[in-house]
Amino acid sequence: MLESYAAVLRETNPNSIVKMKTEMEGDIRKFKRFYVYFDSCKRGWREGCRPVIGLDGCHIKSNYPGQLLSAVGIDANNDMFPIAYAIVELENYEIWTWFMEFLRDDLKIQNGNDMFISNKQKGLLDAVADVIPGAEHRHCVRHLHNNFKKKNLGAVLKNLL
Repeated sequence: MLESYAAVLRETNPNSIVKMKTEMEGDIRKFKRFYVYFDSCKRGWREGCRPVIGLDGCHIKSNYPGQLLSAVGIDANNDMFPIAYAIVELENYEIWTWFMEFLRDDLKIQNGNDMFISNKQKGLLDAVADVIPGAEHRHCVRHLHNNFKKKNLGAVLKNLL
């Protein structure tokens, strides 16, 4: 079923990139990962967004659990602009590396030309550093504030902002 969906995406969105990874477990082919990068998002990001990319992952809570990884830009109106997304089995260094390699190649990211903003997700910090060594990588202020709150330093940080 996912192969059909991937084929429809490719057919209806020329020059878009759709990658899927499956593995055989016995006689059953099991879904692992699905990456989508629409050509319209590629052109929109190149022509109208700042060289800042937000990276995030969230849990998919359904009959088919997993993680949704996303990359978004900031357009001229200061709105989020979707760049690429992936549905993956879990969130770790290997999977963030897989996602970042596609993103680097698809966006033609050069070392040091772009900035990434994220929280401290499992494996993401090392994946960005390994895949795009010269890139700037910063943390979202909201996540930093939440980490300070966990250590009972929230009021101190809030007063500094």
